Amino acid sequence: MTRIVIWSVGVNLCSVGPMAAMETTTLDPADRLLDAAEARFRRFGYKRTTVEDVATEAGTGKGSVYLHFESKQDVYLAVVERSLEHFLAAAEAALSVEGASPDLLRSLVVVTIDHYSHDELLRSSLFGDTDLVAGEVAQLASDLQRERIRSLLRGVLTRGKAEGSVRHDIDVEAAASVLHDSGWALVKTGLASDDPAELETLLEAFNSIVGLGLIPRH
Repeated sequence: MTRIVIWSVGVNLCSVGPMAAMETTTLDPADRLLDAAEARFRRFGYKRTTVEDVATEAGTGKGSVYLHFESKQDVYLAVVERSLEHFLAAAEAALSVEGASPDLLRSLVVVTIDHYSHDELLRSSLFGDTDLVAGEVAQLASDLQRERIRSLLRGVLTRGKAEGSVRHDIDVEAAASVLHDSGWALVKTGLASDDPAELETLLEAFNSIVGLGLIPRH
């Protein structure tokens, strides 16, 4: 079974002073390996990156990689999850404001399009990109992202039911699954389209349909 661990984000040397930069040698070895792996995966893709490449990039030996990770696949999934944390932070910020559930869900779609349009690693892992990643590891990375995003949706719906802005008889699990799939269709359209007006029209339709299904009937 694949072991997935959430790793802390490494230090950005561009934003720290000389003394702090010198202290990066005390960073957790796993974080240094993930920094090196992320650089390789983003530049060369999963297929063309080896464990030895990661070790060389990190300035260490292959044994160090296997001390922290069972395989190259485990390294890749840890890199994806660490990158996913950045997106989740932005998504949770968008969902933390006051507002009706349909409006919050629309905001989540917009934030997702914006983030994934700038993060090729997450985008290729989710939608498939043979230049960067494919096969079983792509499916595992996709499943990881989808489950974390479904969890966000479940939170929005549960909160909406407690506040009375979502129908009390809604099945949260089923609704989260439906919203996830329809929302990702919008995200894919938004990532592929150069026409903001087309996306805006789709978002308005999404908002109306979601509102009709979720808002309590009086």
